[in-house]
Amino acid sequence: IGNSSDGNTFEKLVRQSFIKLGFANSNTNSKASLDPESTGGAGGLDFYCETPYPVAGECKASKHESVPNSVTAQLIHLGLTHLGQDRFDRSIKIILAAGPLTNPANQAAIGSKMNVIRPETLQRLVELKAKQPGSIDLLQLKPCLEQQPFGEEADAKVNRYIDDVREKLKVRSYVLSILKKYLETTGSKRASVDALSGACSMSNPPKHLSREELHEILVELSSPLTGYAGRIKGDSLWRDRFY
Repeated sequence: IGNSSDGNTFEKLVRQSFIKLGFANSNTNSKASLDPESTGGAGGLDFYCETPYPVAGECKASKHESVPNSVTAQLIHLGLTHLGQDRFDRSIKIILAAGPLTNPANQAAIGSKMNVIRPETLQRLVELKAKQPGSIDLLQLKPCLEQQPFGEEADAKVNRYIDDVREKLKVRSYVLSILKKYLETTGSKRASVDALSGACSMSNPPKHLSREELHEILVELSSPLTGYAGRIKGDSLWRDRFY
């Protein structure tokens, strides 16, 4: 849809995507809203998130058209109009655009600290959230969006964030597989960190893990909030046993 000319549907899908990621808005102002069944309309922001931190944005569908400087100017104008200087300054600024920005538009986006993100990148974020509900931590995403680069180069940094999350998931899946394989192979009911560290060293891990890192991941995976593994606490960290 982002690559079509259906701007209204694209705007609604963007709003639904931000809600899926965990953003919210009380929707008291229809011109600065996140209502998934509505749009900002004439003179309104395309989307605005209040929590867990403010995000103001504009959408531009169709990859066959260059995005002009008027889009960045519009985001500034509408943001100041509906949010005021202080709230707009504190907001992360995003332009969801399928087409390339003109050079003046990109320079304006960089100067105004606006993240230009492609529809496919937003889709990657939402798909990851849908498949692994706890994988996207919005408070960890925030510094990614607040730091350089801005403009069109921001899309690459968001994709790097997604790749990093996927890599962390891969490492945790690997640790669980090693734990399961060790218990099945040895017939033991539980395993120590040292035993699992040795098992890791004899396999092909996606990332080398120190004993401390392995223990930290095992504790995380055995948390009641995740429940992927079990933990019997010892009288010291290295006497913990996992199953």
